[in-house]
Amino acid sequence: MKVREIVAVVLVVVILAGCLGQHEVKISKMKYAKLFSIEKHDGYVVVTDSEGRKIVLWKDKKPDVKADLFVKIPVKRVVALSTIDVAYLKAVNCTDAIVGVVSAKKWYLEGIEEKIANGKIVEVGKARSPDYEKILALKPDVVFVDAKFSGSDVIKKFKSLGIPYVACDSWLERHPLGRVEWVKFFAAFFDREKEAEKYFNSVESEILKIQNTVGKEKKVKVVYALVLKGRVTIPGGQSYHSKLVEIAGGDYIFKDLNSTKYVQVNAEELIARTAEADVYIAIYMGKPIKSKNDLIEEVPGLAETRPFKEDRVYAMQPWVWQRIHRIDEIVEDLAAILHPELFPQHKLTMFKKV
Repeated sequence: MKVREIVAVVLVVVILAGCLGQHEVKISKMKYAKLFSIEKHDGYVVVTDSEGRKIVLWKDKKPDVKADLFVKIPVKRVVALSTIDVAYLKAVNCTDAIVGVVSAKKWYLEGIEEKIANGKIVEVGKARSPDYEKILALKPDVVFVDAKFSGSDVIKKFKSLGIPYVACDSWLERHPLGRVEWVKFFAAFFDREKEAEKYFNSVESEILKIQNTVGKEKKVKVVYALVLKGRVTIPGGQSYHSKLVEIAGGDYIFKDLNSTKYVQVNAEELIARTAEADVYIAIYMGKPIKSKNDLIEEVPGLAETRPFKEDRVYAMQPWVWQRIHRIDEIVEDLAAILHPELFPQHKLTMFKKV
């Protein structure tokens, strides 16, 4: 055999060997969510959590790859350090795997309080100061934690104790549908991606339908505010709340505040801005709002503003944060508040008139 022919044969063998050594990687592109990703490999899945950590999910054979955490799926025992995370598990019918939850004043998600009462689920303390011994005793396959909310001290402790945790800060997603899309992240730990995709598509369809209904209407000016002990906190103009208002056919009165976070303003500015608004919506953060007087007692000047005079003041219901997987219901409520003529038969479930 000539040298040229031998070289050609060797090249073919090398190329074939390289092809056989490769495997297909399918990246699941998210439509709205920015803080996680999912890659499907042959025999395993790699999810990147909100802290940028690589978690390998495997079923039959643990792959020989680099990762921050390996988790055998479907998981059987999980701890959720946020009520929001429990809502996502509810969306894909995976609450039976929950063995521990964050302590909450009240659970509005069906079945959780009952399971706590009969010992099937254990409360493991607050998100920022969990009971590590209880968590260890539960022997979870994984702990879902909102890392930015719980804080670095909790994360450091998890690492030192060898507690398998996953960071899922879905609440930092600006787009409402980005938050809903996190259902895909949670579903991956249960090998239920198809169910999650179906669920997400259903919610997205409802929201886009509502957005189309209000799209041609005049924008209603809206104030979103949290007033507590004389302190006024406003969602920034690039925030989740601002986007909710936009989708529901509103014009967020504080949209010029260039922030994705909550911003503190003084009472005088709140009064001045509310005077220009059509609707006032009070954010719920632990203290129920029973009437407009609760808000007026905090900031007396609100009584003379248009929304308060025209009786267009609303408040979030306490269970909204535990229904974050049903943002379609939140958007529909908002659209009905802003454009009641378009939704004459609608009954509010996520908000109430005060």
